[in-house]
Amino acid sequence: MNQKVMDGVYLNILQTQQFKTIRFSVQLVAPATKETLTKRSLLASVLSASSQAYRDQVAIANQLQAMYGAGFNMNAYRQGQLAIFSISMRIVSPQYLRDTIDLQQQAIAFIGELLLKPDVIDQAFNAVTFDREKENLQRYIDSIADDKQTYAALKLRELYFTDQTQQTPNYGDADVLKTITATDLYTYYQQMIANDRIQMTVVGNVDEEKLALDLAQLSLAPRGEMLPGIFYQQAVSNAVRELTEEQAVQQGKLNMAYQLPAYFYQKDYYAALVMNALFGGTPLSLLFTNVREKASLAYYASSNIDAFRGAVMVQTGIESHQKERVLAIIEAQRQSIIAGDFTQAMFEQTKLALINQFKSSLDSPGYLGQQQFNQIFVPETELDAGRFTTAILAVSKQAVQEQAAKMQLQAIYFLKGVDTNEA
Repeated sequence: MNQKVMDGVYLNILQTQQFKTIRFSVQLVAPATKETLTKRSLLASVLSASSQAYRDQVAIANQLQAMYGAGFNMNAYRQGQLAIFSISMRIVSPQYLRDTIDLQQQAIAFIGELLLKPDVIDQAFNAVTFDREKENLQRYIDSIADDKQTYAALKLRELYFTDQTQQTPNYGDADVLKTITATDLYTYYQQMIANDRIQMTVVGNVDEEKLALDLAQLSLAPRGEMLPGIFYQQAVSNAVRELTEEQAVQQGKLNMAYQLPAYFYQKDYYAALVMNALFGGTPLSLLFTNVREKASLAYYASSNIDAFRGAVMVQTGIESHQKERVLAIIEAQRQSIIAGDFTQAMFEQTKLALINQFKSSLDSPGYLGQQQFNQIFVPETELDAGRFTTAILAVSKQAVQEQAAKMQLQAIYFLKGVDTNEA
């Protein structure tokens, strides 16, 4: 149950003896913009590199090792219209330790040290650390152009979304990054710590009274709670947006974006899950078996649902001269689902694959923690394997057909090979 610690600060505890570890996470949530996504991505690198007590990553690694090899992660990402800055830590559950070390208190103090006591000089992040991490992020962004599969996926999203924020990748924008100084970032950091909604989540077997006392050492202050809804909804376009780029690549990339108004655990979500799994979301899917295996028209072919933004994305790697054939056969697979042209055995196997995937995910403290977080913004989020199984098994063939019919093609991005045998 989510407990209000103070205005804008919440604590959610999932008491379980399922794991031999305890997982702590602190997530700071704000409206997503191109600027906030970029600054938070850089902040995750800067804050995890050093602090007042731990001057470099060697000191951080030594402290983690001293805490029986504790796991630690800091990152920034986007869900729908929300920008989320997350710090998480995993420790051995104290009941499995032979000595009397207060590992829980140490772990929370470690989180507080890196999150709340940054390495700052004269109201700016340490210049050496800042410059290094900014350069590393810039190099990562530059390297995307060499990973053609990722590059094509990002170009499709840029083409599909009409909103500038939604076009921006999780790691942010290269042009915005260039303008950020160590002083700018520290000013933004102070605003984030003071104003963001804070959600703390703990998964494991814990003493709740002691946990509350240990968390109090973070010395958080009340803040406002105004946030947009998590779901992003985009108006349907009557025209398909198309973009073709030519590069010296051996393998063409043909990606497509459909709008599908089936959102995370909302109406039609389970039917959309099954439909996407049939379409291209599993190795049993029509795209995999018919486009890749039988027709040999693609090196890879798959689809995935963006359930926070109401979209289905298709990714394929093809011989460039096969573009029109691939487009036609992909649409033929969608039409097959609309017509109900798939066997009952395939239908049931697809459902079982989704159920097994969900059950497997429940064995991960990280997944459980994320689902707990999601439940704050989407109360219908499922955490129970029995209820999920019942909901998936209840999906009818007709419901799946209707979801395929609701898919509306909105964007096609094609990375075409030139100066190769495919050109």
